[in-house]
Amino acid sequence: MKLQGRTALITGASQGLGAEIAAQFAAEGASLMLCARDETAVEAVRARLIPKDGQKFLAMRCDVGDPKSVDALIAESLKRLGRLDILVNNAGIYGPMGAIEEVDWAEWVQAININLMGTVYPCRAVVPGMKARGKGKIINLSGGGATNPLPGISAYAASKAPSVRFTETLALELKSFGIDVNAVAPGALATRMMD
Repeated sequence: MKLQGRTALITGASQGLGAEIAAQFAAEGASLMLCARDETAVEAVRARLIPKDGQKFLAMRCDVGDPKSVDALIAESLKRLGRLDILVNNAGIYGPMGAIEEVDWAEWVQAININLMGTVYPCRAVVPGMKARGKGKIINLSGGGATNPLPGISAYAASKAPSVRFTETLALELKSFGIDVNAVAPGALATRMMD
């Protein structure tokens, strides 16, 4: 029960690693707001969690690449949970695969929007509340694209590398406010993305 009494927002929580993070946070006592673009799938993850000792488990549709959607998510989280102690930016996509001159440009840009802006904007949205309380934890999921070139998966690589530099920068910006910011690169996992 390391997270008892804490509240956490987990993006991309409808399947794979996000669903597993939600299960582990719930087991450790946290109250949760889960989000994903697939409302039915994220609600199914929420329904599998069994609350104890006053825990609350909430789920909501959110596209992290859309600031208005994120603003609505944060507002609902604060209304229902009172505060956000932890943010886990897990939402992400590979984007189109293939040669840069052949892939669909709109899909390439969407991957940058979800993976990079969909990490930055939720951080921006939770920081004021964390600063006001003088503490908080932000965890940004990184990936292989941040450490090695990935020919044929350029949108993913181009979005994950700056996500890590943003995380390092934000960590230094927020250190004096008691807010801890880290990037975690879990490596290859047997999830839908790997399929």
